Amino acid sequence: MLEAAFTKKLRDFTMDLSFQVRDGEILALMGNNGSGKSTTLNIIAGLLVPDTGRVRLNGTLLSDHADGLSLPMEDRRIGYVFQNAAAFPHLSVSENIAYGLRARGLPRTEISERVGQLMDMMHLGDLADVRAANLSGGQKQRTALARAIAIRPALLMMDEPFSSLDVESTIGVKELTRTIVTKMQIPCIVVTHRVADSQEIGDRVIVLCSGKKEWEGSPREIPDTCTVCHCHG
Repeated sequence: MLEAAFTKKLRDFTMDLSFQVRDGEILALMGNNGSGKSTTLNIIAGLLVPDTGRVRLNGTLLSDHADGLSLPMEDRRIGYVFQNAAAFPHLSVSENIAYGLRARGLPRTEISERVGQLMDMMHLGDLADVRAANLSGGQKQRTALARAIAIRPALLMMDEPFSSLDVESTIGVKELTRTIVTKMQIPCIVVTHRVADSQEIGDRVIVLCSGKKEWEGSPREIPDTCTVCHCHG
């Protein structure tokens, strides 16, 4: 389980947020651009330091402002899929997926086995030697997702993973994400600004407005507009 409660002063407002994500649950984090969605992920990942509060994953403190604790990102066991997929363009699909495993010094045979399994799961087997620069948007996103889970993370986070995909690719990535989260039984946060994405992938939805929780509930019950910032319609 992920447990997060923190504040962070930004240029236009101060974030003040508290929430949990259970194992095997997908939390859809919605809101307008600049509402604090990506900042939330970056604080959990360790890319930003909160002003107060703590982040705990499976009982282990990742950060605790009161004690001056902040684990580096590589020690947090988090799979992070960025909005632009962030695939290394000069590396092949198989090399991209293996990147984090090599950095952790895993044996070559284990790396090869994991990469092969993930390429099959992500339907990338025939693209193993293709450079990421030559992939379609959907192929890049599946490669990024495979790389994120190759390290067997305790938490999966995805920042606007569907924003640049066509309809068919979006459906495929959503199905793969659900399969992965259910199989691995890990908490997952998906950032999106679209109601349809939240309803199709989320088990629970939190709507952010100026760094605070504007609404929380079932994807089936998302209101037409928020009461304060009208952040979706």
